[in-house]
Amino acid sequence: MAELPFAFQQELSALGLGEEAEASVAGFARRNLGRMADLAEKAYEGEGHDFPICRLHPLGRLAVIVWKLAEIRRKYEARGICAEIIRDTFSDISLRQRLFYQKTGKVGLSRADCVWLRHIASARIFKLGVLQYQPIKMFYLENYENGSPFFVISDYQKAKLPAGTPVLNVHIQTGADLAVERVADSLQMAKDFFPRVFPDTRFQALVCYSWLLHSGLKDLLPPNSRILLFAENFEVVSETEDKRQAVERIFGRRYRRRANYPQQTSLQRRALQNPAKLGYALGVIYLD
Repeated sequence: MAELPFAFQQELSALGLGEEAEASVAGFARRNLGRMADLAEKAYEGEGHDFPICRLHPLGRLAVIVWKLAEIRRKYEARGICAEIIRDTFSDISLRQRLFYQKTGKVGLSRADCVWLRHIASARIFKLGVLQYQPIKMFYLENYENGSPFFVISDYQKAKLPAGTPVLNVHIQTGADLAVERVADSLQMAKDFFPRVFPDTRFQALVCYSWLLHSGLKDLLPPNSRILLFAENFEVVSETEDKRQAVERIFGRRYRRRANYPQQTSLQRRALQNPAKLGYALGVIYLD
Protein backbone atom coordinates (compact mmCIF):
# COMPACT_ATOMS: atom_id res chain seq x y z
CA MET A 1 0.00 0.00 0.00
CA ALA A 2 1.37 3.42 -0.98
CA GLU A 3 2.61 5.48 1.96
CA LEU A 4 1.02 8.90 2.26
CA PRO A 5 3.15 11.92 3.23
CA PHE A 6 3.34 12.43 6.98
CA ALA A 7 2.26 16.08 6.69
CA PHE A 8 -0.89 15.04 4.80
CA GLN A 9 -1.71 12.44 7.45
CA GLN A 10 -1.21 15.00 10.20
CA GLU A 11 -3.50 17.56 8.60
CA LEU A 12 -6.15 14.95 7.83
CA SER A 13 -6.16 13.71 11.42
CA ALA A 14 -6.26 17.24 12.84
CA LEU A 15 -9.43 18.11 10.91
CA GLY A 16 -11.45 15.54 12.86
CA LEU A 17 -13.57 14.51 9.89
CA GLY A 18 -14.50 11.17 11.38
CA GLU A 19 -13.42 7.64 10.48
CA GLU A 20 -15.47 7.25 7.30
CA ALA A 21 -14.43 10.58 5.83
CA GLU A 22 -10.77 10.14 6.81
CA ALA A 23 -10.65 6.69 5.22
CA SER A 24 -12.30 7.98 2.04
CA VAL A 25 -9.93 10.94 1.73
CA ALA A 26 -6.87 8.79 2.40
CA GLY A 27 -8.10 6.23 -0.13
CA PHE A 28 -8.48 8.86 -2.83
CA ALA A 29 -5.01 10.21 -2.10
CA ARG A 30 -3.45 6.73 -2.31
CA ARG A 31 -5.19 5.94 -5.60
CA ASN A 32 -4.00 9.25 -7.05
CA LEU A 33 -0.68 9.59 -5.26
CA GLY A 34 1.26 10.28 -8.42
CA ARG A 35 -0.81 13.35 -9.30
CA MET A 36 -1.88 14.75 -5.93
CA ALA A 37 0.93 17.29 -5.77
CA ASP A 38 0.05 18.59 -9.23
CA LEU A 39 -3.68 18.74 -8.44
CA ALA A 40 -2.92 20.70 -5.27
CA GLU A 41 -0.51 23.08 -6.96
CA LYS A 42 -2.99 23.96 -9.72
CA ALA A 43 -6.13 23.83 -7.56
CA TYR A 44 -6.80 27.57 -7.62
CA GLU A 45 -5.21 28.61 -10.88
CA GLY A 46 -7.08 30.76 -13.39
CA GLU A 47 -9.45 33.68 -13.43
CA GLY A 48 -12.99 33.82 -12.11
CA HIS A 49 -14.34 30.97 -10.00
CA ASP A 50 -13.96 28.10 -12.45
CA PHE A 51 -10.97 26.69 -10.57
CA PRO A 52 -9.47 23.31 -11.50
CA ILE A 53 -10.37 21.97 -8.05
CA CYS A 54 -14.05 22.65 -8.76
CA ARG A 55 -13.96 20.30 -11.74
CA LEU A 56 -13.09 17.32 -9.54
CA HIS A 57 -15.78 15.16 -7.97
CA PRO A 58 -16.68 15.96 -4.34
CA LEU A 59 -14.28 13.50 -2.68
CA GLY A 60 -11.44 14.65 -4.91
CA ARG A 61 -12.08 18.27 -3.95
CA LEU A 62 -11.83 17.45 -0.26
CA ALA A 63 -8.70 15.34 -0.69
CA VAL A 64 -6.92 18.06 -2.66
CA ILE A 65 -7.80 20.70 -0.07
CA VAL A 66 -6.40 18.48 2.68
CA TRP A 67 -3.26 17.87 0.60
CA LYS A 68 -2.75 21.66 0.36
CA LEU A 69 -3.15 22.28 4.08
CA ALA A 70 0.52 21.85 5.01
CA GLU A 71 1.43 24.54 2.47
CA ILE A 72 -1.45 26.76 3.61
CA ARG A 73 -0.40 26.35 7.25
CA ARG A 74 3.04 27.71 6.38
CA LYS A 75 1.40 30.81 4.87
CA TYR A 76 -0.47 31.46 8.10
CA GLU A 77 2.61 30.79 10.21
CA ALA A 78 4.58 33.27 8.09
CA ARG A 79 2.09 35.93 9.25
CA GLY A 80 2.75 34.96 12.86
CA ILE A 81 -0.62 33.24 13.34
CA CYS A 82 -0.73 30.88 16.31
CA ALA A 83 -1.63 27.19 16.03
CA GLU A 84 -4.99 27.67 17.79
CA ILE A 85 -6.24 30.26 15.28
CA ILE A 86 -4.98 28.15 12.36
CA ARG A 87 -6.83 25.13 13.77
CA ASP A 88 -10.03 27.12 14.22
CA THR A 89 -9.74 28.60 10.72
CA PHE A 90 -9.19 25.18 9.14
CA SER A 91 -12.24 23.83 11.01
CA ASP A 92 -14.36 25.47 8.29
CA ILE A 93 -13.34 22.56 6.04
CA SER A 94 -14.65 20.04 8.56
CA LEU A 95 -17.90 21.97 8.96
CA ARG A 96 -18.48 22.15 5.22
CA GLN A 97 -17.77 18.44 4.82
CA ARG A 98 -20.30 17.60 7.54
CA LEU A 99 -22.96 19.81 5.96
CA PHE A 100 -22.26 18.31 2.53
CA TYR A 101 -22.59 14.80 3.98
CA GLN A 102 -25.89 15.70 5.65
CA LYS A 103 -27.30 16.94 2.33
CA THR A 104 -25.94 14.24 0.01
CA GLY A 105 -24.85 11.25 2.09
CA LYS A 106 -21.43 11.55 0.42
CA VAL A 107 -17.98 12.46 1.70
CA GLY A 108 -16.66 15.56 -0.04
CA LEU A 109 -17.17 19.23 -0.76
CA SER A 110 -19.45 21.10 -3.12
CA ARG A 111 -18.23 23.34 -5.89
CA ALA A 112 -19.43 26.34 -3.88
CA ASP A 113 -17.46 25.10 -0.87
CA CYS A 114 -14.27 25.04 -2.92
CA VAL A 115 -14.88 28.51 -4.30
CA TRP A 116 -15.29 29.78 -0.74
CA LEU A 117 -12.24 27.90 0.55
CA ARG A 118 -10.02 29.93 -1.78
CA HIS A 119 -9.91 32.41 1.09
CA ILE A 120 -8.27 29.82 3.33
CA ALA A 121 -6.00 28.66 0.49
CA SER A 122 -4.66 32.21 0.21
CA ALA A 123 -4.46 32.67 4.01
CA ARG A 124 -6.78 35.67 3.81
CA ILE A 125 -9.45 34.67 6.31
CA PHE A 126 -9.18 34.12 10.05
CA LYS A 127 -11.52 32.58 12.59
CA LEU A 128 -11.30 34.42 15.88
CA GLY A 129 -13.60 32.91 18.45
CA VAL A 130 -17.04 32.35 16.94
CA LEU A 131 -16.72 34.59 13.86
CA GLN A 132 -14.62 34.67 10.70
CA TYR A 133 -12.91 37.83 9.47
CA GLN A 134 -11.62 38.62 5.99
CA PRO A 135 -9.54 41.72 5.19
CA ILE A 136 -11.02 43.32 2.07
CA LYS A 137 -11.52 46.63 0.31
CA MET A 138 -15.00 48.01 0.96
CA PHE A 139 -17.54 47.26 -1.75
CA TYR A 140 -21.24 47.98 -2.13
CA LEU A 141 -23.59 45.45 -3.73
CA GLU A 142 -25.70 48.02 -5.54
CA ASN A 143 -26.60 45.81 -8.49
CA TYR A 144 -27.17 42.15 -9.34
CA GLU A 145 -24.86 40.53 -11.88
CA ASN A 146 -27.47 41.30 -14.57
CA GLY A 147 -27.30 44.99 -13.68
CA SER A 148 -30.68 45.28 -11.97
CA PRO A 149 -30.80 47.21 -8.64
CA PHE A 150 -29.92 45.32 -5.45
CA PHE A 151 -28.94 47.51 -2.48
CA VAL A 152 -29.71 51.22 -2.37
CA ILE A 153 -26.71 52.95 -0.79
CA SER A 154 -26.96 56.62 0.17
CA ASP A 155 -24.39 59.17 -0.93
CA TYR A 156 -23.82 59.91 2.75
CA GLN A 157 -22.88 56.29 3.42
CA LYS A 158 -20.55 56.16 0.41
CA ALA A 159 -18.80 59.28 1.64
CA LYS A 160 -18.57 58.02 5.22
CA LEU A 161 -17.08 54.67 4.18
CA PRO A 162 -15.88 54.96 0.57
CA ALA A 163 -15.55 51.95 -1.69
CA GLY A 164 -11.96 50.73 -1.60
CA THR A 165 -11.46 51.54 2.09
CA PRO A 166 -9.74 48.73 4.06
CA VAL A 167 -12.37 46.90 6.13
CA LEU A 168 -12.89 43.54 7.79
CA ASN A 169 -15.66 41.41 6.30
CA VAL A 170 -17.44 39.45 9.06
CA HIS A 171 -18.75 35.96 8.25
CA ILE A 172 -21.03 33.81 10.38
CA GLN A 173 -20.70 30.07 9.91
CA THR A 174 -23.70 27.76 9.93
CA GLY A 175 -24.45 26.82 13.52
CA ALA A 176 -22.22 29.50 15.03
CA ASP A 177 -22.77 30.13 18.76
CA LEU A 178 -24.02 33.72 18.83
CA ALA A 179 -24.20 34.03 22.61
CA VAL A 180 -23.71 37.70 23.48
CA GLU A 181 -20.50 37.11 25.44
CA ARG A 182 -18.92 34.98 22.74
CA VAL A 183 -19.73 37.48 20.02
CA ALA A 184 -18.32 40.32 22.12
CA ASP A 185 -15.15 38.33 22.78
CA SER A 186 -14.73 37.62 19.07
CA LEU A 187 -15.21 41.25 18.05
CA GLN A 188 -12.66 42.34 20.63
CA MET A 189 -10.23 39.67 19.42
CA ALA A 190 -10.53 41.07 15.91
CA LYS A 191 -9.90 44.63 17.10
CA ASP A 192 -6.70 43.44 18.81
CA PHE A 193 -5.58 40.93 16.19
CA PHE A 194 -5.60 42.82 12.91
CA PRO A 195 -3.50 45.86 13.89
CA ARG A 196 -0.85 43.40 15.06
CA VAL A 197 -0.94 41.08 12.03
CA PHE A 198 -1.47 43.85 9.44
CA PRO A 199 0.41 46.78 11.04
CA ASP A 200 0.58 48.73 7.77
CA THR A 201 -3.19 48.67 7.20
CA ARG A 202 -5.68 50.81 9.11
CA PHE A 203 -9.01 49.03 8.92
CA GLN A 204 -11.88 51.50 9.13
CA ALA A 205 -14.78 49.20 9.92
CA LEU A 206 -16.19 45.75 10.38
CA VAL A 207 -18.82 45.05 7.73
CA CYS A 208 -21.32 42.24 7.39
CA TYR A 209 -23.63 41.28 4.54
CA SER A 210 -26.12 38.82 6.04
CA TRP A 211 -29.73 37.75 6.35
CA LEU A 212 -29.20 37.89 10.13
CA LEU A 213 -29.20 41.70 10.05
CA HIS A 214 -32.49 42.17 8.18
CA SER A 215 -35.01 44.17 10.20
CA GLY A 216 -37.90 41.83 9.35
CA LEU A 217 -36.53 39.25 11.78
CA LYS A 218 -37.69 41.48 14.64
CA ASP A 219 -41.22 40.36 13.79
CA LEU A 220 -40.27 36.67 13.73
CA LEU A 221 -38.04 36.32 16.79
CA PRO A 222 -38.34 37.18 20.50
CA PRO A 223 -36.46 40.30 21.67
CA ASN A 224 -33.87 38.20 23.53
CA SER A 225 -33.07 36.12 20.44
CA ARG A 226 -29.34 35.64 19.90
CA ILE A 227 -29.80 36.60 16.25
CA LEU A 228 -31.39 39.94 17.15
CA LEU A 229 -28.81 40.64 19.84
CA PHE A 230 -26.05 39.86 17.34
CA ALA A 231 -27.58 42.28 14.84
CA GLU A 232 -27.59 45.06 17.46
CA ASN A 233 -23.80 45.21 17.19
CA PHE A 234 -24.13 46.66 13.68
CA GLU A 235 -25.48 49.85 12.20
CA VAL A 236 -27.63 48.61 9.33
CA VAL A 237 -27.03 50.95 6.40
CA SER A 238 -29.13 49.22 3.77
CA GLU A 239 -31.29 46.17 3.23
CA THR A 240 -33.04 44.34 0.44
CA GLU A 241 -35.90 41.88 0.13
CA ASP A 242 -33.65 39.24 -1.45
CA LYS A 243 -34.47 36.07 0.49
CA ARG A 244 -32.06 33.54 -1.00
CA GLN A 245 -29.52 33.41 1.81
CA ALA A 246 -32.21 33.48 4.50
CA VAL A 247 -34.09 30.57 2.96
CA GLU A 248 -30.95 28.48 2.53
CA ARG A 249 -29.77 29.14 6.09
CA ILE A 250 -33.15 28.67 7.78
CA PHE A 251 -34.30 25.63 5.81
CA GLY A 252 -30.98 24.16 4.61
CA ARG A 253 -31.92 24.53 0.93
CA ARG A 254 -34.62 25.85 -1.35
CA TYR A 255 -37.53 23.60 -2.27
CA ARG A 256 -39.77 23.72 -5.31
CA ARG A 257 -42.94 23.15 -3.30
CA ARG A 258 -43.92 25.09 -0.21
CA ALA A 259 -45.24 21.90 1.40
CA ASN A 260 -41.73 20.39 1.35
CA TYR A 261 -40.16 23.03 3.56
CA PRO A 262 -39.35 21.70 7.06
CA GLN A 263 -41.20 23.23 10.00
CA GLN A 264 -39.22 21.78 12.88
CA THR A 265 -38.23 25.06 14.53
CA SER A 266 -40.30 28.09 15.46
CA LEU A 267 -38.22 30.23 13.09
CA GLN A 268 -38.90 27.84 10.22
CA ARG A 269 -42.63 27.94 10.89
CA ARG A 270 -42.75 31.71 11.26
CA ALA A 271 -40.57 32.30 8.21
CA LEU A 272 -42.79 30.07 6.10
CA GLN A 273 -45.88 31.90 7.28
CA ASN A 274 -44.30 35.35 6.81
CA PRO A 275 -41.79 35.16 3.94
CA ALA A 276 -42.00 38.92 3.39
CA LYS A 277 -40.14 39.37 6.69
CA LEU A 278 -37.00 37.74 5.27
CA GLY A 279 -34.27 39.62 3.49
CA TYR A 280 -30.61 40.57 3.36
CA ALA A 281 -28.81 43.54 4.91
CA LEU A 282 -25.51 45.36 5.15
CA GLY A 283 -24.31 46.29 8.62
CA VAL A 284 -21.27 48.26 9.76
CA ILE A 285 -19.28 48.64 12.98
CA TYR A 286 -17.00 51.65 12.66
CA LEU A 287 -13.56 51.32 14.21
CA ASP A 288 -11.86 54.15 16.10
